[in-house]
Amino acid sequence: MALSVRVVGVGDAFTARYYNACLLVETADTRLLIDAPPALARALRDLGDRGGPTIGLDDVDHVLITHLHGDHMGGLEQLLFWRRFVTGRRSALYAIPEVLSGLWDARLRGGMDVLVDAAGARHPLGLDDYADVTPMPSPGEAFTIGSLTLSWRPTKHHIPTSALRIRAGASSLGYSADTSFDPSLIEWLAPSDLVVHETNLGIHTPLASLVGLDPSLRARMKLIHYPDFHDVDASPIGCAREGDRYDL
Repeated sequence: MALSVRVVGVGDAFTARYYNACLLVETADTRLLIDAPPALARALRDLGDRGGPTIGLDDVDHVLITHLHGDHMGGLEQLLFWRRFVTGRRSALYAIPEVLSGLWDARLRGGMDVLVDAAGARHPLGLDDYADVTPMPSPGEAFTIGSLTLSWRPTKHHIPTSALRIRAGASSLGYSADTSFDPSLIEWLAPSDLVVHETNLGIHTPLASLVGLDPSLRARMKLIHYPDFHDVDASPIGCAREGDRYDL
């Protein structure tokens, strides 16, 4: 196995059918969770129930957050609390600086910034007390997470969001994250062996825009972050489904 991609969730922010969009990227010695949606522990458990090894919160040593919308990071508190209180193991946390700057103050601080010990003493904490935090470098600059080599570029979205290219050996994944239709982003993702691209309404990528792409690219593409009403069986581009595994 050079590079394996497991689909944890496929849904959008409003889904009542799926877990929110989330991928687990693995090599023989590295496991990287891309985004941490709500109900993360259950989503990971169900991933194991659908085939392959059972995955729990303590098996996620590396987490990358693409942006601050709740459907992409709402399970991070659960993950960090579990590893602090139950197993005492820290996760490595990665995001672009614009995401990290808001992750604690805008998203996590209200529920995590003070802990009370057995004697009743209150202890103020910060994000660095829960995780080993690494800002991702400038767009296009390569960096490593274990045996993975990554680069990122911004997408067209409401808030700062990072699309990703991930490589292990000769195998590669491109992930759009949340984005409006952006031909330059698709060109950047296109050399990858597998391109996982979102489709949805509003400031997201219309399916009709992706259907018009070159057939050779569509053949390597899987859709994610699609709405509940999207007909996955009749989709003109193949849909990622929860529990799917792609060995590249």
